[in-house]
Amino acid sequence: MDSKTKTLVLAAIAAGSVSTLTALAQEGFPLDGTWRGDFGPSAEDRTSVVIVMKWDGENINGMINPGPRSIEFTSAELEPSTWTVRLEAVTAEAQSIMIEGTLQDIGSYSRFIEGVWRQGGSESSFRITRE
Repeated sequence: MDSKTKTLVLAAIAAGSVSTLTALAQEGFPLDGTWRGDFGPSAEDRTSVVIVMKWDGENINGMINPGPRSIEFTSAELEPSTWTVRLEAVTAEAQSIMIEGTLQDIGSYSRFIEGVWRQGGSESSFRITRE
């Protein structure tokens, strides 16, 4: 292979690497996005929920059930070593919500979080999937 051909091959490889890295970088923070799912004490007794999360470079911001009665997070954190997510909020009726779960299928666009939803003295299972 002559030097011109080698240069073209190396340029093509570099361009492909940059394109791949750019595509991965666009994925962003693993919690960013809209998540839909449900929580409840049993498979038959479930409540639908929508959670929106956004990383601002320092904090995880978000809300539960966006709209006129949305509930803003009071605290949110992700522990990357275990992929544990903890969200806290307070309803308009001053009821505490504590959500703790594990981020699953992290490499997938439709990753999900499963865990425990505590609200008003009750404890339920929950599962939300990123849209």
